[in-house]
Amino acid sequence: MNLSRLVSIAGFKKRSARDDFKLDQQQTNNASDDMWEDCLVSNAPTNATFEQDKKTHPIEKACTEGEYLESLVKTIERNILPHIIEQHLDASIPTQLPVKQIINQKAVDDLTKLVLQEDARISVNYVKDIHASGIALEDIYLLLLTPVARKLGAMWDEDQSSFTEVTIALWRIKQLMYDLSPVFQQYAEQGKTGSSIMLVPLPGSQHNLGLFMVSEFFAKAGWRIWGELAATEEDIVSMAANEWFDIVGLSASVREQFPQLKELIKSIKARSKNPNVGIIIGSPVFNQSPELIDDLGADMVGMDAADALEKASFYVERLR
Repeated sequence: MNLSRLVSIAGFKKRSARDDFKLDQQQTNNASDDMWEDCLVSNAPTNATFEQDKKTHPIEKACTEGEYLESLVKTIERNILPHIIEQHLDASIPTQLPVKQIINQKAVDDLTKLVLQEDARISVNYVKDIHASGIALEDIYLLLLTPVARKLGAMWDEDQSSFTEVTIALWRIKQLMYDLSPVFQQYAEQGKTGSSIMLVPLPGSQHNLGLFMVSEFFAKAGWRIWGELAATEEDIVSMAANEWFDIVGLSASVREQFPQLKELIKSIKARSKNPNVGIIIGSPVFNQSPELIDDLGADMVGMDAADALEKASFYVERLR
């Protein structure tokens, strides 16, 4: 680093910091004076006797001018320059950085109303505007689309909306995800993990939006995925018996399916080609009744797509 670089950096200081910069310059001068004195030999004459003794006691330097300049620059870089930069940053960086837009409850309520309307383009534009504002698709999936889907399910349970209305609204959300999928998968880690998963709904499940979202996250992480929405219990068990899967993911829509889910888990574990296959389950019911999880015999429960991916990845890595 040279002195011209020092001047360039120091020049960024604001007018309000000029007094401090003058102080830094004085410190630099003082430091250079001290260093020059350190370069003199111990028997050099004092100023008082210099004129009379300069012929018999010439000044001898312990270092050359080049070595002194190099030493001076090192001192500036190590001691003076950090102080200047620190003051420059303090003066130029705002005390509060812009806060990232938050997807709040109002956004969830607004999108719920929009997907229940007849014109699907309004909801599409609403979500695309949020994404264009800088919100990551992962946040849109987890913090917006997932809560909207759960709210629609609650509205159905409480008879605030009909089955048809909720089904169409959930279809619109799934269509949104189809539209966004190429962008979401743009940086997918194709085949990176080498892990495989079967993702299927329990036969008789009405809505499979959550399973589709889970498959998006696993695909992006590089997992190999097999899934069939219309698979029967026999299909699921047969597939697990004939193909190697690290994880089998099962989704149940309603609480009444849990006895069926428990028996299916037993069958998969008994016949799986992978003796250490992990079973992960998901259901909107678990959000309200987590105590129902323990009796089902699964190895993991995914509360959302990101949680399912994290738990499945940990399970597989633990066995390797």
